Amino acid sequence: MKKFFLILLCLLCFGFIFYNSSQNGNASNGRSYKVTNELRNFYRKIKGENKENYTKLPTNPRDEKINLFIRKNAHAFEYCLLAGIVTIIIFSLGLKGRYAIVYIWFICLFYAVLDEFHQMYVPGRTSLVSDVLVDFLGANIGMWFSYFVYYTIFKKFRSKK
Repeated sequence: MKKFFLILLCLLCFGFIFYNSSQNGNASNGRSYKVTNELRNFYRKIKGENKENYTKLPTNPRDEKINLFIRKNAHAFEYCLLAGIVTIIIFSLGLKGRYAIVYIWFICLFYAVLDEFHQMYVPGRTSLVSDVLVDFLGANIGMWFSYFVYYTIFKKFRSKK
């Protein structure tokens, strides 16, 4: 039952990434601009300014860089989650060590390439090798974090029982 739940969670993560990649360029940009504006409003609240509900689309180069930063980090975060889930599944199947790393890398990199291939056919979206690299970097962070949690926390907790 546990393995079924983990695989279902992994499939949901695949679906979440696919859904986000299926958004056309305008919708995707609008979502990241909304996050940019929310961060700007939060910053203004902290500073004590009374300008709330700043919803104008960013037009200056600084705002475009912030938007790009948010978009790339969203890519990395999605794959960080995916790699964490895949790592848990691989560990539950009994694979550990370098063989597990190879499987996790393959699954995450293969899906990142498929995701970018899919984006070629979505209006207003592009397919970039740099996005695959960002996805793979996020997957590595998720995998190494999962390894760290497993070997430093989970293993020590289990050995105390």
